[in-house]
Amino acid sequence: MLLAATKQCNRNTLVELEPVIPLKKLSNYKSECNLVAYEKESDPSKHMAHYLKENPKSITVCIGPEGGFEESEIQVLNEFGYKNCSLGKNILRAETAACYVLSAIEYQNHVEG
Repeated sequence: MLLAATKQCNRNTLVELEPVIPLKKLSNYKSECNLVAYEKESDPSKHMAHYLKENPKSITVCIGPEGGFEESEIQVLNEFGYKNCSLGKNILRAETAACYVLSAIEYQNHVEG
């Protein structure tokens, strides 16, 4: 899946994709921009593109399991410094979300770069 997304984005290098890990270990992942995908209707999260416009040098995006993160998990990630972001209404599966994030970051880098 990662290779297919990379080819679709015309990337020459792979991004780092980590295996599933406990939330507590995410406190060790610190980038210039730390985001967590949170698609709840009641949450006024900014779209990921808002944060990409700031042109961060490094980005960590956490994508939850099928159905997304629970509210309690989001609270833990927020305590670690992750900001809630929306990926949009058309993201239906975790796989789709991963491909979208990769594409959006690549597009923003191309437009800005």
